[in-house]
Amino acid sequence: MVELIIVSHSVKIGEGIRDLMKEMAPSVPIHVASGLEDGSIGTDVTRILEAIDAIENEALILTDIGSATMNAELAVDMYEGEKTIQFFDGPIVESAFVAAVSSGNGMNVSQIVDQLKMA
Repeated sequence: MVELIIVSHSVKIGEGIRDLMKEMAPSVPIHVASGLEDGSIGTDVTRILEAIDAIENEALILTDIGSATMNAELAVDMYEGEKTIQFFDGPIVESAFVAAVSSGNGMNVSQIVDQLKMA
């Protein structure tokens, strides 16, 4: 099952997206790497790498804007593990919905990215 990593500048937005997606696809693991360590607004590549380290399968990273995207791309470049990690740059809520439902229906990460590109 594809796991999702939500990267937003706001912890509340990241957690809200996770909560909403859990209503749609309760079995899909969703990790939140949003906000800074002290809870303030921002993104941190270290938090994204920690979320990547926490996954058990393949994962898809979704971001909101600006530096979240830059840090997600950097985290993917820095990742040295064996798991398949992909990033998709699209509207975060809509992309999370398509990805969560598709993952819950057994699609792999490449199939999900293809679905997102068509949406």
